[in-house]
Amino acid sequence: MEQRLKNFFLVVKILLAILLVQCLNLQVIQFSHYRRLSDQNCIRTIDLGIPRGKIFDRNGRILAEDKTCFNLVFVPYDLKEPRRVASVLSRILGIDYYELITQLEKKSSNPFERRILKRRLSQSEIAVVSEYAFNLPGVFVQAGLDRQYTLEEGTAHLLGYTGEVSQEDLELMRDEGVKAGHFIGKYGIEKQYDNFLRGKSGGYQIEVDAHGHQRKIIREIAMVPGNNLVLTVDQSIQEACIDALGDRTGCIVVMDPRTGEVLALVSKPSFEPSNVAKYIKPPYSRNNPFLNRIIAGQYAPGSIFKIITEIAALETGDIGQHDRIECTGSMEVGDRIFHCWKEEGHGWVDINQALPFSCNVFFGTIGSKIGVERILEYANIFDFGKPTGIDLPGEKGGNLPSVAESGGAINIAIGQGAITATPIQLCAMISAVANGGNLWKPFIVKKILDSGNKVIKEFQPFLRKTIFISDDTLTILKRGLKNVVRFGTGAGANVAGIEIAGKTGTAQIGHRDLGLPTRGAFACYAPADSPNIAMVVVLDDGSSSQAAKIAGAIIRKVYTSEGTRSETSISDTEIESLPSGSQGFE
Repeated sequence: MEQRLKNFFLVVKILLAILLVQCLNLQVIQFSHYRRLSDQNCIRTIDLGIPRGKIFDRNGRILAEDKTCFNLVFVPYDLKEPRRVASVLSRILGIDYYELITQLEKKSSNPFERRILKRRLSQSEIAVVSEYAFNLPGVFVQAGLDRQYTLEEGTAHLLGYTGEVSQEDLELMRDEGVKAGHFIGKYGIEKQYDNFLRGKSGGYQIEVDAHGHQRKIIREIAMVPGNNLVLTVDQSIQEACIDALGDRTGCIVVMDPRTGEVLALVSKPSFEPSNVAKYIKPPYSRNNPFLNRIIAGQYAPGSIFKIITEIAALETGDIGQHDRIECTGSMEVGDRIFHCWKEEGHGWVDINQALPFSCNVFFGTIGSKIGVERILEYANIFDFGKPTGIDLPGEKGGNLPSVAESGGAINIAIGQGAITATPIQLCAMISAVANGGNLWKPFIVKKILDSGNKVIKEFQPFLRKTIFISDDTLTILKRGLKNVVRFGTGAGANVAGIEIAGKTGTAQIGHRDLGLPTRGAFACYAPADSPNIAMVVVLDDGSSSQAAKIAGAIIRKVYTSEGTRSETSISDTEIESLPSGSQGFE
């Protein structure tokens, strides 16, 4: 009996020891962990998001800013019946049930952290959620920040958009105060300058009851605003480009040839920055709405490249300005017939007429004389095949082929073959012609200001290189570019009282009877003798004469009081395309 009592007390002692050890573990060793769980259960942090700085145009007009909105949020910990909640929300808000289930049942690293179900609730949606609140435990309406863009789709490829931080982003930004649910720059200027635009999140701590309902505010956490950006872009010129391009697929870039400052950048089709998900799926995704054609559209430059061919020919002395070549509409090269766009030919022409009339036979002939290696050498001098370094993510470099891959001197001389360029490269090139040889790096952000508008960083024009072009060559070339608009293929760009110099080009064209698209382009600068605007218009499905008329409409609106919204909206019926020959390219 005595032994049994001893055994009993021994067991009791062991159990008490285990209990004491566990108490020590829970109350001392793991105190911080369980204290944190307890606090999270009754004390919640309401994160209102990361404020972003404003984006202004060069004249101080707001292009992008944060505004207050109301979002539908939920706390995973308080959501006991996600399928029933999804059923109610689907019925009252019209959100897809299965999409709601995916969001509500998604695993969360912090079950006490509020997650956003739907952004930018309307007043009627707020009212109906409040009405059904008793059926929606764990679901709330909460104030938040909404990024708004003045010109919306019109600046989507320029400014970009913000989006919720991904898991990959979180791993890279773990030390920057970014958490799940926060929004960061995902595209365009928003992405390129995200570190400057992004402030520090704020909100408040609240005490909640067992049902997750707010009882009182414990403390507020002040937001720290991000820095503001001042762009080189002029909103008025941007709007003129948006109106002139209309619903066509293509792009327009406008630059100051004296500095490299980008004054406008438009690419279409575009997308709504506040509803990006819509454009990821068909039918919208079929039109490549996220392709910024200005910096990533790689086109055959077509006859715009004849500018390079002419410079090469004149600088090497392989042709004089009065040397004439007969264009009969075609030329025989080996066993191949090479055609001009004008079937009957241009007759006897020299370089002063060949450039305005964009004679393929003339430039094909001098291309054969110069040789493909020399033409490519001059293209390389103008940095074809290299990114310009513009401060936007995703720029492509185009393609400057090797001699073997070029497609031959004739093709390269007229901008066909294997060579491709982006519109921003063409704009940098025509700007260098306009200013006498300075190849500037295009840039969009002019200044970065803190929240008190104090300048913390200012960007200066950056000269990539100076290209030596003799005065005689420049005089002949510039005269030819003026004549392109005076009486040549770019006559549609003519604006009374303003002399424009430019060059048309067909990036790609096929036989009209096959219904293949024409990709027309026009590169120009104005005023011709003291240029402060350089522009490139590219139409994915349109003629070069149409592109010229669009450029003229923009210049008219920028420089004169005559330009109206209706005048910069060009209808397709107003434009006559250049006639196509057997090969059909100009």
